[in-house]
Amino acid sequence: MSFSKSPVIYWLREDFRIHDNLALTEAAKDNKNLILVYFSNYLDKQPGSAEKVWINNSFLEITKKYHEIYGLNIQCYDGDPIQYLDDLHKNFGVSEIYINEVFDPRTKKKDEKIKKYFTDQIIFKTYNSHLLFDPEEIKNNAGSYFKVYSPFWRNCLSKLIIRKPLRPPKKINVFQDKRLKGIHDLSFNQYLWADKLFKYFTPGENAARLKLKELGNLIKGYSINRDFPNKDSTSKFSMYFARGELSVNEVMFHLIKNKAKINKDDYIKFSSQIGWREFSYNILYNFPNLPQRNFNQKFDNFEWEGNKKNFTLWKSGQTGFPIVDAGMRELYETGYMHNRVRMITASFLVKDLLIDWRLGRKWFEETLIDHDIANNSAGWQWVAGSGTDAAPYFRIFNPSLQSERFDKEGNYIKKWIPELKDLPAKLIHSPWKFHVSDLKKYNIELGKTYPYPIIDHSKARDKALMLYKKLK
Repeated sequence: MSFSKSPVIYWLREDFRIHDNLALTEAAKDNKNLILVYFSNYLDKQPGSAEKVWINNSFLEITKKYHEIYGLNIQCYDGDPIQYLDDLHKNFGVSEIYINEVFDPRTKKKDEKIKKYFTDQIIFKTYNSHLLFDPEEIKNNAGSYFKVYSPFWRNCLSKLIIRKPLRPPKKINVFQDKRLKGIHDLSFNQYLWADKLFKYFTPGENAARLKLKELGNLIKGYSINRDFPNKDSTSKFSMYFARGELSVNEVMFHLIKNKAKINKDDYIKFSSQIGWREFSYNILYNFPNLPQRNFNQKFDNFEWEGNKKNFTLWKSGQTGFPIVDAGMRELYETGYMHNRVRMITASFLVKDLLIDWRLGRKWFEETLIDHDIANNSAGWQWVAGSGTDAAPYFRIFNPSLQSERFDKEGNYIKKWIPELKDLPAKLIHSPWKFHVSDLKKYNIELGKTYPYPIIDHSKARDKALMLYKKLK
């Protein structure tokens, strides 16, 4: 069968944007007739998770945008892509598919299977629209990948070339045929609990671009204030990077373009956080088992405890350590947690409760709207000490000292633990240290209005150090 002007496919994945979208731009070039496809369950997002709820809402926005701007309906399928792509190839002569790379090892494995199936039938044109660098680009002098952040990021900066962000295609030639069987009008069952997430954050490219316009203001004072959860001094670009609603290339372009107007320390600290994202993907690419296996194999023998009750108390923010509980409650309420508090809560789970970091990683995967497989996995292994460029095993955060340092007046704690809102700063970080009568003045009775600490931090620290030292 011969086809005249056969259509091409742009396969929408984790790139819910029309701005600075490499695969979309290339697919729309030269008046190619375009079919836009989406496989709703391809990316292994857990149904009911915060990230899946975010994705569903972002998808609905981008669906509307493609239709209103280009008259283009997304062909949405729920099932094996091979079957549907084979039908499109046979029925319409599709021989080119444009995709933006997804650097999740699970997705890459599926992609390789599909590409192999269509060898000599369909050409897959793949673009890196998710990172500044393809992980294969950054090698050390030995030709291997970097395992330490600082030399990795220096190497990146020495090679950094930022593209001018691509504008949305002016026009897309839409391929139309009655035989196209994808779902056009797609709606999702919304979980009732998810409504609360959108009181705090708005999914979609439109919201991402509004935030991009505020880049200069968002990072003003970043170097000084970024570690203080009550100051709200982080950019919160992470959820838009994770879902591809905003490209990291475009953010870096505007950052560099306005460098002269930005405080030097703010510029360095903010761009280094983008560097950490690149580094996490570099590790994940070269060690695909990062979400499941210890990078440092000696940790395979670590004696984790399986206290399910303590794990449940940690998840629900009922540990009796206010800064930990505030973070876990913020997470469950908003789908987000400040980065400093992520480190504190993770350290508490792994090093105080001695619960396997993989359980914490999985809980964050379920509850974070900005969940990112590379950042989340690398972050948990960093805290546990089992990863590359990890925190030393003897670095065990003291929750009370972290709280006193980064939430001195206790305002972050009071926001998320209303039962402690009347406590003065001198009592709020470690309420168990004070006499019953001191707490009673503020209507606090440990064990009733707020829990006793579920562990003794000093004893837990000593036990963790003993177990870590045994690994030597």
